[in-house]
Amino acid sequence: MRLPLPGVYNVYNGLAALTAALRLGIPLEQAADALGRMEAVFGRVETIEVDGKPVSILLIKNPAGANEVLRTLLLESADGAGGGGLHLWVALNDGIADGRDVSWIWDADFELLAGQVSRVVCAGTRAAEMAVRLKYAGTPPEAIEVEEAIDRSLDQAVAEADGPVFALPTYTALLELRTLLSKRGLARRYWA
Repeated sequence: MRLPLPGVYNVYNGLAALTAALRLGIPLEQAADALGRMEAVFGRVETIEVDGKPVSILLIKNPAGANEVLRTLLLESADGAGGGGLHLWVALNDGIADGRDVSWIWDADFELLAGQVSRVVCAGTRAAEMAVRLKYAGTPPEAIEVEEAIDRSLDQAVAEADGPVFALPTYTALLELRTLLSKRGLARRYWA
């Protein structure tokens, strides 16, 4: 059986769904077929093409979730994503929905990406803090750019990438990103 979404956490989710389906009496083959056809949802590894490049959106909101995303990125890097390392767009906001205290980024293991990042554009209301965190995690300072504006920073990240871009936004940054992509006609609107 193949799951169309990356990450160990999606394997866990798939196994939980398969277990529930079996418990409900759904035949294994039918449940496995359904899992193989599932699609990414809002901010959960959904991939949207921007200027001819795939942008995969992986929500980060706390150290545990961020660590799973970082491990997934390591797998992508091992598969040769972009041919020259990872191209990231990381948007850190401190809105009420995100939590005003962004110190959790120091508890996430961004060190996993040391030596794997070709370019990262840090965006959002706390872009500078994210840039400092990535620098201390081993990302070379010359590979880090800061542009707070969601639209300009995304355009910059996509323009500089020679392959896929992995977007790691917090909640409110995700909402801003999806609104932007919807207004550009690249993604469907989630709310009317």
